[in-house]
Amino acid sequence: MSLIELENPNAPISVHFKMDGPAFTDGIPIHLLTDSLSDFQSLLDKTYLGLTQRKRLSRDDRSRYYLLSKGIKHGSAETDLGVILTGIQTAFPFFSALGPTGLWEYAKQSFDFLKFVYSAMKTGNQPTYTWSGDNSQFQVNTGTQTNIYNAPVFNIGQMSVNNYVSLTKPIEEKIVDYVVFGDSDLGTIKLDASNADVFSLPSQIETTPLKLRCEIFDFNKFENIGKLYVHPGEAAKEGDYRFQVIGDQNTTQYIEAMLRKQVAVNCLREIAPNPFSPEKIVRFQVISIEP
Repeated sequence: MSLIELENPNAPISVHFKMDGPAFTDGIPIHLLTDSLSDFQSLLDKTYLGLTQRKRLSRDDRSRYYLLSKGIKHGSAETDLGVILTGIQTAFPFFSALGPTGLWEYAKQSFDFLKFVYSAMKTGNQPTYTWSGDNSQFQVNTGTQTNIYNAPVFNIGQMSVNNYVSLTKPIEEKIVDYVVFGDSDLGTIKLDASNADVFSLPSQIETTPLKLRCEIFDFNKFENIGKLYVHPGEAAKEGDYRFQVIGDQNTTQYIEAMLRKQVAVNCLREIAPNPFSPEKIVRFQVISIEP
């Protein structure tokens, strides 16, 4: 894997997006389009966060960095997305050496990194990692192959996995044939039937309940799923997680919980093998909620 070298990092770039398949026969299903564009926005957001070593985007960040659609083409879901960075060099001077091109290159390399380590897991090989003396690079050994990557790729990749899983779902359901970002000049991030299942590792639900203090910041009342943030010092590592409400519960309380900074949930961990550690929490299966 070649390391990232940039000739003209601050040149403006436009990332081509296209998604096609049976779902687009009679038009563009808005939910597929918005979900996919949202996932791509999130992928670049996490690349930005990984490079700036931040946990969340602020309103100030969003005013400096965003994507700009240049019109939707019909027949499939297709558009060009300009990567806009304005005044960011003032807040993060090192970004002058990265620019829009660097942001895109790190997103691509993170995708290649994820495919590499998850493909190894599929064949039963747990990747191992070795860092350079100055921590600017890391080496991945799967037992059969070794690749070297720039250091930020490690965290960017971990943060991005769930968005790639989300992008592959319509492909696995056979309503979308492929999703591609980029072109022959910029290089591409492409998901299709040949790699849609690469991020899917078998999971299992534990039987020992946990109580976690958390903040619920997203909930879908139709599917009984959402997202929560686990506070520091809990039985799970601090961070954002997906969750699913199980059993016959009144889901209104989960909607109301989004108005609070903190609630307690009783839940079960759903875990899966993980290329970055012995196991990964896929989601929490929530048994009940407390104020």
